[in-house]
Amino acid sequence: MPPFPIDRYLLPETPVEVPDGFTEVRQNLTAGLPHRVELGAGVHAVLILPTGLARQWLATDPLAVVSSSADDLAPRPAPPTAPPPPALVGRVPLRLVVRQGTRILGSVPLAAGLRRVCPDAGAPADPTGSAPVAVEVLVLAWLLHAGTVRGSGDYGSSMALAWRRADRAVDQFGPPPINEFVWRRRPPAQRVESELGPARLRYRYLLDKKLRRVLR
Repeated sequence: MPPFPIDRYLLPETPVEVPDGFTEVRQNLTAGLPHRVELGAGVHAVLILPTGLARQWLATDPLAVVSSSADDLAPRPAPPTAPPPPALVGRVPLRLVVRQGTRILGSVPLAAGLRRVCPDAGAPADPTGSAPVAVEVLVLAWLLHAGTVRGSGDYGSSMALAWRRADRAVDQFGPPPINEFVWRRRPPAQRVESELGPARLRYRYLLDKKLRRVLR
């Protein structure tokens, strides 16, 4: 699927703002990886970097930047005219594993401005029958140096995120989505449909203001 012409301009705010109701957490990564971050309500997140290349990290400059949120916030360059050469990995897979005790609630990839609820609605029920604490995590910023991947020490690595409990009902509700069969019966001039992203999320609109709804 070809990229949208305005795709390179769709950037998060610089810096990412913390919404109301979220608690901000900023920490220096001086104990190496994995790094544990207490979120409250018996929930914590663990920053991990899955890698099996120990020799590579031992030979790397400890102050070399492994990953940074600045890459997400910087303007994207124009796409190259020729495809780039194949590579094993273009970005290290930094992730936050959200846990309640020993129970894993979810996994959040590090991307500036990403918000994710853990556990999500499709998560399987816990065998014990106890209800997990639902939290929403917002990735703000991070900076990871190679020395932190190798072990403990102050190499200038840091991470910032925000979180809130997400198990409370909301008091604002939007209109229900359009039934797909109703949408199809409208004249073509009164409906718009788009497919976005590799997951092909479909958004359908009716141009009639009284019937304008979104069908996902």
